[in-house]
Amino acid sequence: MLTSSQLRHYRDHGYLIIERAVPDGLLEPLRTAAGRLTDRTRRGEWPYKRDAGDGDIWGVSHLLHPDVGEPIFAEYIASPVVLDVVADLLRVSAEAQTTPLQLELVNMLVNPAKHDYEIGWHRDLVRADLPPDEEVAELRKLQLGVQWNTALYDEACLHIVPASHLRPKTETERDVVFNHPTDSMPDQLTVELKAGQGVYYNANLLHRGVYRKDQRRETLHCCMGTVEGAKLRASLYGWLAWMTRPDVRQTLPERLHPLYDNFVKMARLSKEQSA
Repeated sequence: MLTSSQLRHYRDHGYLIIERAVPDGLLEPLRTAAGRLTDRTRRGEWPYKRDAGDGDIWGVSHLLHPDVGEPIFAEYIASPVVLDVVADLLRVSAEAQTTPLQLELVNMLVNPAKHDYEIGWHRDLVRADLPPDEEVAELRKLQLGVQWNTALYDEACLHIVPASHLRPKTETERDVVFNHPTDSMPDQLTVELKAGQGVYYNANLLHRGVYRKDQRRETLHCCMGTVEGAKLRASLYGWLAWMTRPDVRQTLPERLHPLYDNFVKMARLSKEQSA
């Protein structure tokens, strides 16, 4: 269970470093599975990837897809090391039959093989061009999810502006986002992770990624939220349409079944409402 100091830090600063973010004994099996999947993706054998141009990649998507064939990723997600942290940060129960959590993205961030790659400053769920009053209104609504990066190798790729999830962008920040998106940002922090550590953060922190070709990176990049919060993030169900396949549930550990069922229920409801 997280301490009150940890919860306060996450609430106020929008991020929290978890020292033991990988279950005991799983780091090497996760590295092996991640390496296999990264190699498959680089060879063009796994189509769900994030494109860095010139045939290069900076990410691999849908690690829980039945066709991946690497059950260790689901074992990791189902562990108390992950689910209890998520539940504490979202102030909900992780108990299997009563949890309001839903299963969401389980992806991986990797180093490009051919050239460095950078992503500019952004918030994941709020449009960059909103005026300040609309921006802060959206931020107040979108606080019911958490995402995280768990490093399988040492890395320092994520850059954030702490506490920026609670306020609109300043004029200086707006200038950087629109005109110089890969420049340094005032008060930015580089998140340094050792293998086995994770950073859990609010997706609407101002953040960016810097991917170096000469630094091996295989970092689990996941998000999870509550059923209530998912109503405000309908795009999830388009990205994860494959999760409603009838063969998915049987590939997941039992502890994930209620979270998976929550996702399927909300996906169907979202589809009905958009019809």
